[in-house]
Amino acid sequence: MKHILVPVDFSDNSWTGLVYAVKLYKHELCTFYLLHTEVLDPEILASLNEVYIENVLKLGNDQLKLFKEQIETSDHNANHEFKTIIKFQPLTLAVKEAVKEFSIDLVVMCTKGTKDNLTTFFSTNSVNVVHKRLSCPVLIIPDNYDYKPIQQIAFSTDLNRFYTTKELTIINDVAYDNNAALRVMHIETGSSLTNIQEYNLSVLKKSLQGFETHYHSVPSFDKKAEVINTFIKDLSIGLLVMVNYKHSIFEKIINEPVIKKIGFNPQIPFLVIPNHNSDN
Repeated sequence: MKHILVPVDFSDNSWTGLVYAVKLYKHELCTFYLLHTEVLDPEILASLNEVYIENVLKLGNDQLKLFKEQIETSDHNANHEFKTIIKFQPLTLAVKEAVKEFSIDLVVMCTKGTKDNLTTFFSTNSVNVVHKRLSCPVLIIPDNYDYKPIQQIAFSTDLNRFYTTKELTIINDVAYDNNAALRVMHIETGSSLTNIQEYNLSVLKKSLQGFETHYHSVPSFDKKAEVINTFIKDLSIGLLVMVNYKHSIFEKIINEPVIKKIGFNPQIPFLVIPNHNSDN
């Protein structure tokens, strides 16, 4: 049984993320937790009367109930159950609490990253949640993205870090469950692999088994974000995977000065796996 958290604000954007999630896991037993947050300043909250707060809570619950009924009507799947959560706090804190409280396996969010540049992409709630480094992965879905079966997965790595069993298990599961080919992508830096990189590559080859796997060493002809964008397009990648840790490719992309010009628009679902190594 998977426990999947889907933050919703009742917009078409959040509906896109929810629909993608139920289609992605149509063959698995899942409980989907629909999380809605209402942010009220503590000082203002203290000055509000009980009737007002109760009305805000009722409105939120009524909207959640309607949203839940809509997805249950469109998703006639006996494997799926839907529950609702409403919290009076910022989304990032609410997500972190819910992940712990309900033993969440995956957070699914939708972002307006398809047409906007990287600055906008990384200021959205979805990526703010990623920066919280939750105990579970975050799957970010581009705005207006229509579900299609995942046939090719790109896992981008600099090979400088040893990946934990838990991290590798997540990658294995997503490739195996979707019967997809996994393409491990290493961006060259102009020099040969170090001993550490060679070792980590050998571990990946031993650990990632049971499905079609390819290893690519890609020339760094441009900034990392652009190299990844090109790789996605050329190989018809359906899911991009990265592990988020200190000095990871994910963080390097965010820090590239060129991001405001080129944008990091994978335009496909983007799975960010949290660091499961306490030393990184």
